[in-house]
Amino acid sequence: MHFWSVEGAEEILGRRVRVDRLDSRTLERGHTKTFACWVWARDIADIPTSHTLGVLPRRAGRVEEMEGFSPPDRRVAPPPASAEYAMLIHVDRVEDWT
Repeated sequence: MHFWSVEGAEEILGRRVRVDRLDSRTLERGHTKTFACWVWARDIADIPTSHTLGVLPRRAGRVEEMEGFSPPDRRVAPPPASAEYAMLIHVDRVEDWT
């Protein structure tokens, strides 16, 4: 999944938050250390404060060629190490529409 999208932001923020749109600063991608978007939430407590993103190397978990079935005594290789990035989620402005 490409996280620089509405769908990616929804996956990171969770099911209780709906992403309305990406901010123009995010769409321009001039500064990729920040990601800004507009969201709807019933309660501000539903917005997580952090998220850890694991990124696997390119082509991880893909088999180049597989003929037939593996023998039953063949061991499965451990998964490749992923790079982990800690994300801090910050609420800049709250508008109460109640």
